[in-house]
Amino acid sequence: MDIGPFVQAIEEQGLNVRAVVVWRGGEKAAEHHWTPEQPEHVYSVSKSFTSVAIGMAIADGALSLRDRALERFPGLIKNPDERLLKLNLEHLLTMTRGYGEFSRPASVAEALVQELSFEPGSRFVYDNGSTLLASAMFTQAVGKTVRDFLAERLFEPLGIPAPEWEKSADGYTLGATGLRATVSQLALFGQLLLQKGNWQGKQLVPASWIDAAGRPQVSTGDSQNADYDLGYGYGFWPCRHGAYRADGKNGQFIVVFPRQGAVTAIGSDEENMRPILYAVWEQILPRL
Repeated sequence: MDIGPFVQAIEEQGLNVRAVVVWRGGEKAAEHHWTPEQPEHVYSVSKSFTSVAIGMAIADGALSLRDRALERFPGLIKNPDERLLKLNLEHLLTMTRGYGEFSRPASVAEALVQELSFEPGSRFVYDNGSTLLASAMFTQAVGKTVRDFLAERLFEPLGIPAPEWEKSADGYTLGATGLRATVSQLALFGQLLLQKGNWQGKQLVPASWIDAAGRPQVSTGDSQNADYDLGYGYGFWPCRHGAYRADGKNGQFIVVFPRQGAVTAIGSDEENMRPILYAVWEQILPRL
């Protein structure tokens, strides 16, 4: 597969992309590396890994989307208001917990004392605090951090060494961010998603969860940006062209193309990240 036009488009725009890897038909079809590959911070792509861990725990019977957050942290918040009492795991995964702005709380306690401005479930507001709480709920239910759980249940089967993943001040996997991975490893994860959670004949992640996670579960409003106004799933962004993606700051992407049977993973250090995604639609998609 020729991805030369994508490489040319990136270079002509002066975009600081480190690498691109494309899988098609179950095998690596193309790659280009501008810098030597090494694990890098993938920022909010971490949210998609957290979502997959939660889907696995739900299948195990350890969690439910209707589980209330405060029930996993009894006694932590004194005299909680009605909105906080209603907050559940699904609100956290869909970024609808009701907090009015983006935040990066350092701990569960700090996240839970943030005053909720809206009814949980009523409004999408992208927020790292939501995924931290989801990660902590996972650990309270499963008895392992998201990172340690995935090291055994996901990364090892994929042949990925247990990665670095930052913890919160109170010891939980951050969930929202903090994971370090190579672009090739992101592509492997994308291929697992494309295969509906099946890897070498073993169902690692429920196919039903992957289907739900990549579909719009909540409206993201009228941002007038085709790549961000198609709704939000469970830790994933639905896309144009029947695709969906994991999406991280400074141009970290895993784009899954179910119709084409393909995956594109990209690692970057580029604040102007939208032209990178446009180049995927314009230069990679037509060649799949």
